[in-house]
Amino acid sequence: MRFVQIEMLPTGRALVDIDKLTHAVPQDGGARLFLGAQHLDVPHTLDELENVLAGRARDDDGEQGGAGFEMRGRR
Repeated sequence: MRFVQIEMLPTGRALVDIDKLTHAVPQDGGARLFLGAQHLDVPHTLDELENVLAGRARDDDGEQGGAGFEMRGRR
């Protein structure tokens, strides 16, 4: 099982087993995640949610991307 911590609406946090995530639907101000018969409303857009599930910063726009590699010695 792979868990990720996700912010929820109303304000709070939940550990979500991402292997049980079936789909996500955009909503005003966030998205609804479906985990089987249950759902969570989160304040993430689908792009932000993709970043969170991939372990990236929520607002990562790909500008600092390194295909998973950390850059060292950059000045």
